[in-house]
Formats: sequence, structure tokens, C-alpha cells
Amino acid sequence: AVVSTQSTGSANRSEAKDKKLRASETLRKGLETNVISEDNPGFKMMKMMGYKDGGGLGKEGEGRSEPTTIDPFKSGKTGLGQETKLKEECRKRLKLENARKEAFKRNEAQMLAEFRRSKVTEAGDRFLARTVRKCQGMCRQMDERCGFTPGEPWFWPPPDQPGEEDEEEEEEWWQPDDTTLLPSLNNYLRYTHYYCVWCGTKYTDTEDMASHCPGPEQENHEEEETDFGDL
Repeated sequence: AVVSTQSTGSANRSEAKDKKLRASETLRKGLETNVISEDNPGFKMMKMMGYKDGGGLGKEGEGRSEPTTIDPFKSGKTGLGQETKLKEECRKRLKLENARKEAFKRNEAQMLAEFRRSKVTEAGDRFLARTVRKCQGMCRQMDERCGFTPGEPWFWPPPDQPGEEDEEEEEEWWQPDDTTLLPSLNNYLRYTHYYCVWCGTKYTDTEDMASHCPGPEQENHEEEETDFGDL
């Protein structure tokens, strides 16, 4: 009895499989021809409603005239047109992702350029501050050697950290910003001590400086290396 039941079940499954294959083959052939036969129940119903063979759907025949194509072996359970919608959504997401990547690349390049500019600016500021401090030290060294008092307090380096009794005097200390101070120091050293900041050289007089110094500005010394060594 058990063997008979198993045989019956196997035969039913085989028959169902064959029926499914025949239906798939019939569907394939029908889709390949892309034509609805006149004995089709759906076609007969459409004719009763006014449809004419070869015309389009709709009251005025403005709709589609060919059957909707589908995949006869479609594995998913989504309805017709859903796969196209999903593909469109994927294309939109991909487009947005590509746009996001491009925007990120542009922002990254912009940030890198700004970072490089900031580094150049920082390097310039450090060079300016270092040059001012060295010029102040040179002013003090030369003024003390000649017995001069500084033309301005800030021509010399700022005073050392004060004791308690000097705190009030320290609060009054002020000097221009380095961009303003450097030209003043340059002129003072050049025309008082005949010293060129950019050459790093002390000349004997104005004539000696005019003969051997390229000029009063840094641009005149582009190929020269500034040396603040001992005099």
C-alpha cells in the first residue's frame, strides 16, 4: 500500500511538471508571434467592446497596439512593470552616488588647495616673524656697539619676562605688527648702520652699500642667501 501511494505521488508530480512545461512552451510561442489569435477569449471580449484587429487600445484607438511582452520564465513574484521600475530606481541611485563621488572629489581637491595655501601662508608668517626678531637683535647689537639708544623701543627685541616690580612697565609694551615693523627695521639698519637685512652684510658707508648691495628690497636679493651671522 505504501509503495502504491508513493508511485501515485510520483506520477502526479511528473504529470504536473509536464503540464507546466507544455504551458511554458505554449506561452513562449504565443509571445514570439506577438499576435493574439481570434479564438482567444480575451480577443473575443475585446471585439465585443469595439476593438478592431491591428488597432490600438482605447476609445479612439490611441493606446498600444501590441501585447505587453513579459518574461515567461520570470522567477520573481513582482507584478508587470515592477522590474523596470526597480531598474530605474537603481539607475537613479547610481547617478546620485556618482554625483556624490564627483562632489567629494571636487571638495577634496578644493580642501587640499586651501590647505596648501594655508601652509604657504603659515610658512610666510613664520619667516616674517623670524626675520623681524633677527633684525631686532641686530639693531640692539649694533646700537649697543655704537652707544646708540634705539630709534623706537620696538627696534630692539621685547624685554625679558619681568619681575613683580616691572609688571606695570611690561603692560605698556607695544610694537607694530611684523608686516609694518620689518620695513622700519630694514630702513633703520640700512641708513643708520649701513647694514642690509637681505645681504646679511655690514657695509662701510652709503657708497660701499650702493656699489655692492643689489637693493633695499627682498626681491632684489632673490638669488642671494640672507645670512644673519655674527658681524
